[in-house]
Amino acid sequence: MDKKVIKQGYAEIKVKVSGMIQKHKFELKKEGSAFGDYYLLETDQPIIIVELMRVANEIDLPIRAPTGFFFPQGKTPKDFLVKA
Repeated sequence: MDKKVIKQGYAEIKVKVSGMIQKHKFELKKEGSAFGDYYLLETDQPIIIVELMRVANEIDLPIRAPTGFFFPQGKTPKDFLVKA
């Protein structure tokens, strides 16, 4: 988990949309689960699933967009709990 992203409250990430590389802003949000609160990055821009999966694995944070909700490979909400 990137401490810089948590401190800023957002991340600007380059993603490929319709064959063009664009920079999108992902806001840091806190979401509740049965295990406690955890961080995730959220955008309101529709981005293809393959790119969202790539971003989740690169940034090592869950990603939410209108096209879906993705965790890095092999991780669950337990791995991103907010320290109290």
